Amino acid sequence: VIATMRDLRKKEKLEEAAGPALGKTLSIQRLDVCSDSSVAECMESIPGGRVDVLGERGGGWGATRGGRRGSLSPPHCATVNNAGVGHVGPVESISVEEMKRIFETNFFGVVRMIKAVLPNMKRRQSGHIVVISSVMGLQGIVFNDVYAASKFAVEGFCESLAVQLLQFNV
Repeated sequence: VIATMRDLRKKEKLEEAAGPALGKTLSIQRLDVCSDSSVAECMESIPGGRVDVLGERGGGWGATRGGRRGSLSPPHCATVNNAGVGHVGPVESISVEEMKRIFETNFFGVVRMIKAVLPNMKRRQSGHIVVISSVMGLQGIVFNDVYAASKFAVEGFCESLAVQLLQFNV
């Protein structure tokens, strides 16, 4: 398992929770879903570059690698994205720049990660992309306008992508 986060200075709680798995079946790496170069660097660090399951859950990516449980070797890998930022308040209280930052993480971060794994999945004709979004991707909630909009974008993107990827067994 590879757990990722934007700021590795905040990894102490994760290391504590990992216990004896740290360094054996779990490693922690830096990944900023808002940066093309960070995504590329992280993907290059995966042995064999193979990702079998890409999962998005709306705060950091995680990956499992290995042909059997507990293994850190190729050929299998799964990733889970938990990257997300929100804003609560009336729309006039947030600048357009802040709105862009929310979309950069919540929507374009998902797109970046999917784009990073998709060519290999298509080539192999196998893989899974699991997106765990938010109820606010289906129904807006008062004072969560921008967050809800970013999650609606994820939902629409993934619904469209799912149809396209059927022919690739993804």
